[in-house]
Amino acid sequence: MTDTPAPPVSEDAPALYRLLAQDAPAGSALTTLHIGGSHTTLASGEAGSAPLLQRTLDMGARVTAATRFAQDTPRSDELQAAAEAALALFAPLRERLAPGSTLYTADTGVRRIALAAGLPAQPEMELALADVEALFERLLGHRPPEGGDDAPQLPPEGRFAAALAILRACLLGLGFERICIRSEALA
Repeated sequence: MTDTPAPPVSEDAPALYRLLAQDAPAGSALTTLHIGGSHTTLASGEAGSAPLLQRTLDMGARVTAATRFAQDTPRSDELQAAAEAALALFAPLRERLAPGSTLYTADTGVRRIALAAGLPAQPEMELALADVEALFERLLGHRPPEGGDDAPQLPPEGRFAAALAILRACLLGLGFERICIRSEALA
């Protein structure tokens, strides 16, 4: 058996929350997200204090792809069902978030989604809900890519589609218009 390296510490939502809460101005509200392979974690609160909400959801990108998609590339009905299941997990948490918080992540999977949406690669990125919706519509086959043949190709794996469905559900269910993507070095 070989040793598997641990994920970077800031990819975990509570760890990223602690890092950001140390540097943010006192009273700033923040929420952090990590979409893992088997679980999704969320932490929310105000800078300088412990999270008001810390939750692990039983939905991750790898497990969702393996259990909800018949093939690696999901059919539109499978993708829609996965998105609805994720939305049902996030929606009840909306009222428990720190009011007026900003959503952050350091996930490489969310960074891949931002790149697929056409954002230029940089250490810090901001991915809008509208861009997530456009990608989701492309995966469903309801919208051609903006930019035609020059549009970034979507990764053909189910794990990408599952992460996109979970991210979309998070943004919609929790009422965020965007997510700030931090690099591991800046987190």
